[in-house]
Amino acid sequence: MWNASGEGFRDVMRHFPTGVTVLTTTGPAGPHGMTANAFMSVSLHPPTVLAAVHRDTVTHGILQSVTGFTVNILAADQTELALLFARSDPEEDPFLQVPWRPSPVTGNPVLTQSLAVLDCSLRQRVTVADHTLVIGTATDARIQRPEADPMVFSRRTFQTVTKAPSPG
Repeated sequence: MWNASGEGFRDVMRHFPTGVTVLTTTGPAGPHGMTANAFMSVSLHPPTVLAAVHRDTVTHGILQSVTGFTVNILAADQTELALLFARSDPEEDPFLQVPWRPSPVTGNPVLTQSLAVLDCSLRQRVTVADHTLVIGTATDARIQRPEADPMVFSRRTFQTVTKAPSPG
């Protein structure tokens, strides 16, 4: 039987692998970040991305008052980092536990060991159901660890990309 209810939909979406990022910004209380896998490229001209942020999160509130955010794309060996920023109420500030530096463009936190970074100016916020789509234009793009494999999230676990054999 077809089931597009919350659980049926969630079960199907668990089979769709996504990349894993940590969105960071600087709010009134300083640096802030959250793990996010609802992220995608929208356009190359101008270079535009979007991330979906649940409206009940602290990050959502902070993103309502800032002018930009940074997308830190995680490598397969960064499970602990993904879990650290996934906690809704961390015991200790995650930025005291990981190396980071301010972006030279926006000043937002760049996690220095992430695979790649997109520094973005906020372009638009769009409310959809219980999330806000945060759309940004990339003002800086850097690959920090070109040798690293990307982290993937699928079926409720962090994974790495398995390279398929080349055709022919």
